[in-house]
Amino acid sequence: MDSMDDDDDSNDGNLPNAKVLTRKTISEWCQLVSKEPKAPALRNLLNAFRDACRYGVHSDGPLMQRFQSARVFYQIIMFVLSESDNIFRALLEIQDDVNKGKIMNLRNSKKWLTVDSLIKSYLSSSLDLLSQLTDNKILAFVLTRLRVSVVLFSAYPSTSSRLVKILFRLWASGDRSLSLSAFLMIREVASLLPDCLDHCLTKSYNTYLASTNLVNDRNTKHIYFLMDCLVELYSLDVQKSYERAIISVEQLNAILRQASKTKEKEDLRKIDNWQYISCVNLWVRFLCCHYKDYNLHPLFSQVLQVIRGVAHLFPGTRYLPLRLKLVQMLNELSTCSQMFYPIPSLLFDCLELREVSQKEQTQRTKINFSSLLKVPKNLLKSRDFQEECILSAIQILSAHFAQWSYHVSFPEVATIPLVLLKRLHEQTTVESLRRPIKRLIDQVTENKDFIERKREVVSFSPNDKASVDSFLQEEKVSRTASFTRFYASVAENRQPKWRKTL
Repeated sequence: MDSMDDDDDSNDGNLPNAKVLTRKTISEWCQLVSKEPKAPALRNLLNAFRDACRYGVHSDGPLMQRFQSARVFYQIIMFVLSESDNIFRALLEIQDDVNKGKIMNLRNSKKWLTVDSLIKSYLSSSLDLLSQLTDNKILAFVLTRLRVSVVLFSAYPSTSSRLVKILFRLWASGDRSLSLSAFLMIREVASLLPDCLDHCLTKSYNTYLASTNLVNDRNTKHIYFLMDCLVELYSLDVQKSYERAIISVEQLNAILRQASKTKEKEDLRKIDNWQYISCVNLWVRFLCCHYKDYNLHPLFSQVLQVIRGVAHLFPGTRYLPLRLKLVQMLNELSTCSQMFYPIPSLLFDCLELREVSQKEQTQRTKINFSSLLKVPKNLLKSRDFQEECILSAIQILSAHFAQWSYHVSFPEVATIPLVLLKRLHEQTTVESLRRPIKRLIDQVTENKDFIERKREVVSFSPNDKASVDSFLQEEKVSRTASFTRFYASVAENRQPKWRKTL
């Protein structure tokens, strides 16, 4: 097969006398290549593909005349992206599961030298295309097709670096489909090209934190998506990621210690911001995914220390959104570790409700805690703020009680929170808010009575761990208890705001 030089302009569309490509010509080339990949038509197609990928840059220049119509342009793009990987694998006689090692071993073979320039041209041209396109759907398609050829990038380090840079730019974009396509390829790069893993972990972490610099109602879902992607990427090598997590959390702890010591506004601002809280939440998610399968206890303890420290550093009703996020994290850590934390105390000490006047009851101001860390002072007296406080607290308390609803110690877990809930019920003057509080009180009381009745018919000691763990095991598996159904309804009603918040 003839070689192909990226700098060879013998068939370049920049020349005035370059042949105009028609649908008929492209169709003939495609048929020839489909029948015989070694045909010279492959070189012609890749030359045309190279020019097509530069089309976006030179749309007003001579290169535009290289194609008879836009339809010809897309015909070339679609065929080359759809078929090139299969063609190259057939020419190199490699399987779908080929790894970087096999590719590197092939580099000096006659088969590779025959197609080397063709592969490099295809990959480089594809990156040119990704750099020029603005349509998110087409970008996602290009990424999907290029993903199957990731292992071929291992032969070209500089091209691989360029690919990674483009992928992270697209991953950070707000378009969900495009971000997902970019991430799937990032994960493929990190998996198949081991030399790129460290770079991908660093780049993804920095990209995630940069995206959390400003959080609002419009981008919370996207930031949550980025965090999920990052946790999945870190799961490719848990031990290596654990070492990175330890360093990150130690930095968070250092910032916390400094702020706790000085109480200076400048130091407090380093914590009372989305990047800090998003970083804590990232490692909470990482722990929840891997705590049961790996020894992550040192990281677990440090993250727990950070959460508690931040919660006590920012007391008061104005910081209730931040406190709710921290309590949510504690709930998740408690669930993954099966360890008990006195979560209600962190909620009730900042639920300072006041009587809402008739005027304030009629004034409506939309408040979304998912995009807030601190409530503006002008909203503290609003009916909507009080409503969000109550409903958010009920949702998180319900999750806490649901985790322990079948445990033999549930009556002790519920005793003090019930007292505080009844006090909150008395303080709340708005009837529409009193009802959900009363319902939670009734459900917790009912479950408390249920566990106490079951405890009366058992004889094991609280120190008998095996018996304690097996207590109400059948009921727990069947999930038929009244409180389980109650929590499911609460979670469903609050899902749009709380299921995927930071």
